[in-house]
Formats: sequence, structure tokens, C-alpha cells
Amino acid sequence: MKVSIKYKLNNIPHLNDFLDNWNHEMKIGDQLECVAFTSQHEYTALLEKYPFGLGYIFVVWKYVWHIMMPKIQMTRKLYFLLAGERHRSYSETEILGRICRAGFKIVQDEDNNGQLRIIAEKRSEPLERNDTCVSPILKQKRIGKDGKWIEVYKFRTMHSYAQYLQDYVFEKNKLNSSGKLAYDFRINIWGKILRPIWLDELPMLWNVMVKHDMKWVGVRPLTQHFYSLYTPEMQQLRIKVKPGMLPPFYYERKAPKGLDEIQASERRYVEGYLARPFRTDWRYFWGTVTNILLRMKLSK
Repeated sequence: MKVSIKYKLNNIPHLNDFLDNWNHEMKIGDQLECVAFTSQHEYTALLEKYPFGLGYIFVVWKYVWHIMMPKIQMTRKLYFLLAGERHRSYSETEILGRICRAGFKIVQDEDNNGQLRIIAEKRSEPLERNDTCVSPILKQKRIGKDGKWIEVYKFRTMHSYAQYLQDYVFEKNKLNSSGKLAYDFRINIWGKILRPIWLDELPMLWNVMVKHDMKWVGVRPLTQHFYSLYTPEMQQLRIKVKPGMLPPFYYERKAPKGLDEIQASERRYVEGYLARPFRTDWRYFWGTVTNILLRMKLSK
């Protein structure tokens, strides 16, 4: 069965509730067809309509008013009082992420003259809602030492609801040479600025200095999806140590390319750490700092 929503998702109040309700009405395998305008399309239209400087002023205003205001706790009530629930502005990531959170899998999405057309298939019941979807500081679950879940803190560098799209982006674009998702459209403008210079990871200091479930140097804390891509042997080896802020990847003079080389790099670090913990972390810490400061190795 295919259900077609005749209204644009931007004009549907309480969109999460709306999608959840449709999920409950449908069977596994049923498809939902819907359309929406994205904020990216709206920004492009404004830049084409107005002269250069004026167009960017309208873009900034629209971003602050329609994207930031409804997501900040102190301003969201004022926003909905004045603007209401209709004519919401969503990024492509947020639209697709909300649909996936509601228990659907994106089967097809295409741009049709500035309008995003989506076909999604029901795969499960709606997932639990996560308040950090819209918070400037994210609290994300990662696999830590002994395979236990830890909560890692980072500045938001992706559009809202990005965490629900990891499998979708991986299936669509796979990994790049640094072992990260290739062409990750979920990254927002702040992410493009903060990520290369590591500032997005500053909140991890709370994990290192207060919670003590991470350390300065170590393998990256991985999501379940990325952890599943590792070999069973490396999965067991890497959970013998705490994850760290500075991964072995940036210690190497020649950056590892692809997941196999990244696993080999992590193996060298973990085996060295298990044999000589302090000496290994001391060497990797200063080697990484040197590479970042003198060889301009940036986060990718």
C-alpha cells in the first residue's frame, strides 16, 4: 500500500506526531509519499531574487528566525506564538531525519523544481524522541571501554535529526579515504568551520576531565554503525582501552587511507598502549600535536 500526503510537510503542525500517527496506521512494507520545500531551496530563491548584499541579509534573518528560534528553549514559545506551526522551514537533513525517526526508511528522494519528493517505507515502530535533536550541544551514545555505552558531548555541527540518517548516508555515499562518510550533506555551515580545526570536540573535555570515560589519546568512540564495520578481532581489541579525543589517525606521518589502514593504525596504538600505557600516550600526544601545528593536519 502507498499513502500519498497531499500537503507539504512544511505546512503540517506537530510534524513528528503526524508521522507517528501515519506509522501506526500502516503495515511493515507500506510506503509513504510526501513532498516538502527545504531551507536550502528557500535560501537559493532569496539570493536569486534580491541583490547580493540584501539577499544574504534575508538569508541570515530567515535562518535565525525560522531555524534557530524554534529550537532554542528560551525563544521557541515566542516563535510559535507569533509564527504558528505552519510554514515551517526545514533543512533536507531534518525532513529526512524526522521521517526516519518515525520508523520509515528512505527509498527515494529527488529534487523536482525546488521541491523535495520523498518515498519512504515503514520498517519499524517510531523510535524514541531525542531532545538533543535540536540542542547546540549534543549528547551522543558511543561504544566505550569494555563495550559499554558512554555519552559523548560535542558541539552540533550537523543539521537537526542528522543522527537518524547515518545508515542512509552510508548506503548512498559509502566512506571516504579517511574512514568518514563521503559527501555528508548533514553537516551544517558551522560544522564546515569548526570540524577542520577540532573546535566541535571541545565539549569532550567533560568526558575526559569529569566523567573519566575518555582520555586525551585513544581510538575514537564509535557509533554502533561504524563499530559494526570493523573486523571482529579489532572490535574486541579496541574496547580494551578507553576511547580518546586525539585518535591514532592523526599521529601517523602518512595518513591512513580507507578502513583497513585505519584499523591497522588503531591496532598499533592499542597494542602499544597495552604494553606501555604512559609511554605510548605521551608519544602519541606530542606526535599528534606536532602534526596538527607544524604539518597542518586537520580533522576531515
